[in-house]
Amino acid sequence: MYINGVMNYTGSKFKLLEQILPEMDYNKSYFVDLFAGSFVVGANLVDKYDKLLINDIVSDIIGIHKGIIESDDIIKEMIKLSPNKENKDEYLNLRKSYNIEPTPAKLWALMLSCTNNLSRFNKKGEFNQTWGKRSYNNNTKKKIEEFVNHVRPHKDKLIFTSKHFNDVRFNNYKDIMVYIDSPYTGTEAGYSGLWKNEDDLLLYNYCKMLDKNGASFMLSGILGEHKNGKRWELIDKLIQDNYRYKILKCNYEKVAKIKNEKKSQEIIIMNY
Repeated sequence: MYINGVMNYTGSKFKLLEQILPEMDYNKSYFVDLFAGSFVVGANLVDKYDKLLINDIVSDIIGIHKGIIESDDIIKEMIKLSPNKENKDEYLNLRKSYNIEPTPAKLWALMLSCTNNLSRFNKKGEFNQTWGKRSYNNNTKKKIEEFVNHVRPHKDKLIFTSKHFNDVRFNNYKDIMVYIDSPYTGTEAGYSGLWKNEDDLLLYNYCKMLDKNGASFMLSGILGEHKNGKRWELIDKLIQDNYRYKILKCNYEKVAKIKNEKKSQEIIIMNY
């Protein structure tokens, strides 16, 4: 049984865990979730590694995860802030309040109330997802309880940071397993507003640096052309460098707004 995250998140790997987790390098003792997002991958590995670093550039995403691990306070605050699912004005007021004075609890309440429960940020870092006619409910309550019961017993293993991925560095790389699930260039994912063009090259060089220094990495990505006709060149370059990869079984046609005639495939690339 796999533990789901406490929020829906664009690009969540929950439905792919049974294919991804067996491929991790368990010979390392230090796991790094470089783009944590919903934290669903790291949460399912808390009993498999001695230490886990959970990082995301969105500081309030990290604030949600850290807050949940530490106490029930953020859960109570989120419930109090959650708009009525029939009241659009409550949602819009909360969104405005968050963008003026952001807090992790406000962001979490927004994520549970917005369209498809999928967060979206503009290039200024402002939350701009639309009202979704939904809110905190019993299903969310169950997710939180399962998450807390599974992860909190391992809280002493967890280190939380909010940095640009290129600033996540270590003194010793040889005992580190890094999982990389960055925004996918060329897709319409709402969180990709935070991803700059130069980040592709930085991430490629980051993977090469990890490899050179003896760390293991697994990168999730899309192989082939997206529905806009573009390819993610980072993936092509890593494959050309002869890193091992595996095609995952999944079907994004069910959620795509426009049918993807190119049949792009989700893959993982590994240097071990």
